[in-house]
Amino acid sequence: MSRAIDALAIVPVRVGSQRLPGKALLTESGQELFLHTLAQAKKAANIDLVAVATDDDRVEAAAKRHGYRVVRTSPACRTGSERCAEAAAELPCRAVLDIQGDWPEVAPRDLEALVAQLLAGDAVCNTLCARLDDPATIQNPNVVKVVRGGNQKALYFSRSPIPYLRSVDPNGGAATFPILRHIGVYGFARDTLLRVPGLPSSGLAEAESLEQLRFLENDIAMHVLDADGDPWGIETRADYDAFLARLNQHQR
Repeated sequence: MSRAIDALAIVPVRVGSQRLPGKALLTESGQELFLHTLAQAKKAANIDLVAVATDDDRVEAAAKRHGYRVVRTSPACRTGSERCAEAAAELPCRAVLDIQGDWPEVAPRDLEALVAQLLAGDAVCNTLCARLDDPATIQNPNVVKVVRGGNQKALYFSRSPIPYLRSVDPNGGAATFPILRHIGVYGFARDTLLRVPGLPSSGLAEAESLEQLRFLENDIAMHVLDADGDPWGIETRADYDAFLARLNQHQR
């Protein structure tokens, strides 16, 4: 049994990816893609342990080369949160961040904000969003959108543009109502995360290929915090190339 800690960050990594095969192991940045995500989590001041959850030998070897804790999980895990739940069952803690490995630029300060809300007892589940203004990106199904209520809790997530806007700027500018894009990080109270593998699904999560819809339809309230940073997920080769360009610009 591990020593109990307050906050744990888990990066669930699988190598199978339909839109960009083997993306977790792409190394054109100088290291495997998921290692950038781990490095960002490690910078967060209130995260006590950063671990990888995987069923892949190559991922395990790369993570261990860089000194990260690795928890081997079942190939039967259907989603990243199920993989994190399996890993968290072995690691006593109060709060868990599930940081998707294809979000290499997530800001440590945003991770700290999620952890702080969880440890204060003000949420059992939370995530991040950022404003989205570009019309083409709003239409992109690889960019997930979220609508939240006045209580800052998620109402729905979709790959389609939501909410539907009947009124837009007559000059062709930004929509008159803010569109929010979802950032691929979930925070959980540990007990809430451990429930996730057993949650039933109506089929919404599978229809949109968005696991968080299973949380919502099972009455897990998700607080949606505004991100300070501007991270982007890597879904396609173009996304990865854009990440490399930003990385090269930052290193100059």
